[in-house]
Amino acid sequence: MDDLGLGQFVDRNKMRIVREFDHPPERVWKALSSAEQISIWWWPCTLLEAQAGGRYAFEFDGKSFKGRLTEFDPPRAIDFSGVMRFELSEHRGGCRLALTLKRTPAGWSPMALAGFHGWLGRLERLIDGVAREQVERWASQQFPWEALFFAYEKLLTNCLTDGARPIFRIHFEPMAAALTADAKAQLNSLAQVLRERPTLRVAIDGFGDDACADEESRVLSSKRVDAAIRHLESAAIARDRIEVGFALGNYHFLVPRDTEAGRAFNRRVELRPIY
Repeated sequence: MDDLGLGQFVDRNKMRIVREFDHPPERVWKALSSAEQISIWWWPCTLLEAQAGGRYAFEFDGKSFKGRLTEFDPPRAIDFSGVMRFELSEHRGGCRLALTLKRTPAGWSPMALAGFHGWLGRLERLIDGVAREQVERWASQQFPWEALFFAYEKLLTNCLTDGARPIFRIHFEPMAAALTADAKAQLNSLAQVLRERPTLRVAIDGFGDDACADEESRVLSSKRVDAAIRHLESAAIARDRIEVGFALGNYHFLVPRDTEAGRAFNRRVELRPIY
């Protein structure tokens, strides 16, 4: 299974990820157009009206994503508000799936792009009839999260930022939201970039500590994001140039957590200039 096949930028605003299946388009289509099956391999789908113009709704990490299907052409294409488009075509006795993603107001996130690999891996295994517990074991223990995250970070640098830094990471002491001297220096560097490019905005995601409970970690993530925002505002960066993404708590660890150095690296806030 091609879990590591990276997507490629079509242009600054679109990315395409391609996968091939040993099954006809009709079989893959069922997994793309059924709320029940989508909820297994992708996000929890609470509504899917299977027709062009039909409504859909997802719930993910406490947030909702809803809209209307701008295209519904069985078994060829389904388009979620122009943000995500799945297209199927016959290929070598099976089919090819092309997923086209549109750049969101928060820009391109290596975390989100790597996440699509996980979802597509779940989809492929679902269609191949792999037992659900095996799929979950793959997703939690074998999915190459860190490799994909850093691969997309490099792709952004090579393709979109003209070599400029795509992510600024600031790190925190255990269970703390106070900015360290190094964190302030990193934020000052980012503020300088933003001042030099007044049309550039920045997106922020926060992360917690794996030693504390999930809800406590989400609160801590939010406090860390707030601390970064306050520092940028004190450096004359207007609040409307800052896009707050997720406070993810004990989620999306970049490196293994079995050493203090690893845990320290994971205690972070990530700030992405929206190029």
